[in-house]
Amino acid sequence: MNEIILKVNNLTICYKNALVPVVKNLSFELKRGEILSISGRSGIGKSTIVWALMEMLSEYNAAATGSISFKGKVLHYHGSDLKEKTWDWREISLVPQASMSGFNPLFTIGETLMEMLNVYEGPGQKERKKERIYELLSMVYLEKNIYNCYPHELSGGMKQRAAIAMAIMFHPEVLILDEATTGLDLLIQAEVLGMILELKKRENTSILFISHDKQISSSFCDRQIVL
Repeated sequence: MNEIILKVNNLTICYKNALVPVVKNLSFELKRGEILSISGRSGIGKSTIVWALMEMLSEYNAAATGSISFKGKVLHYHGSDLKEKTWDWREISLVPQASMSGFNPLFTIGETLMEMLNVYEGPGQKERKKERIYELLSMVYLEKNIYNCYPHELSGGMKQRAAIAMAIMFHPEVLILDEATTGLDLLIQAEVLGMILELKKRENTSILFISHDKQISSSFCDRQIVL
């Protein structure tokens, strides 16, 4: 767990037309196999940090300075324009905030997961990809029949697990969970967190856990950063 896999150095982020930065001079390190929490009140900039890590600031009309390094790859922020991605979903993946409502209601869960596979692996080999999706559903404790279900047919906890299945599709080395348990009742929260712990042990994944709930963060994570 001593290997540093992700490092953020002096990251400052400001939304255009804002008077002050929402994130200022933030530095932290994430070690391999570690669960690191970033917690704090709503509006403090937690999700903004996620957009910077995922190289999506320009989509939110924000710009940054500072650097982010991942396994020797270094992203130097000098504003908002990035000519190309430094890493992709197969290396650092995200379960975004409100992911439960992020599925297209016109597509089944299986169709959504298949589309993701096609984006990164190209079309074809449908049966092999279908078996891979069944494997992913099993990893997050969902039955095969979920493949043919539409989002409105699933509970909140089931949709959250389906979102995690999409995020772990390519065995990412860093998994970012942005408010992964928000909106779930206590029993479902415990189930989702337990499942994440099992995945972390199985894959030795490093996890960045974003939450406003300091109690969950302190009990679930190895280390905690409070903004």
